[in-house]
Amino acid sequence: MKRNKRSLISGLCALVLLCVVCATNLFAADQVTVTGTVYATAWDDNGDVIAAVLACSGEEFIIVANAAGTELFNLNYKDVMASGVIGQDSEGNKTLTVSSYEVLPE
Repeated sequence: MKRNKRSLISGLCALVLLCVVCATNLFAADQVTVTGTVYATAWDDNGDVIAAVLACSGEEFIIVANAAGTELFNLNYKDVMASGVIGQDSEGNKTLTVSSYEVLPE
């Protein structure tokens, strides 16, 4: 009985480990790096940028307003290399949730 219990526990641990590895690879596959120019698209009453896109190779990605994304809002007309996850908003527009970026030399 103890041997069967030990085998069952070992099997479950292996299954959990396999699921974690597969999930990590699945999410990592969505990470992309794109290079383009930041363009502001909306401003508040104080003139601060509140929305921007990253235009690259004929595509535009709406920059999601997370911590790294809002930093890009202040880089209007700058070329950047941004890493993140591509998604889609409720209107079908491509979005980019930025995890890191680098301003490229002019």
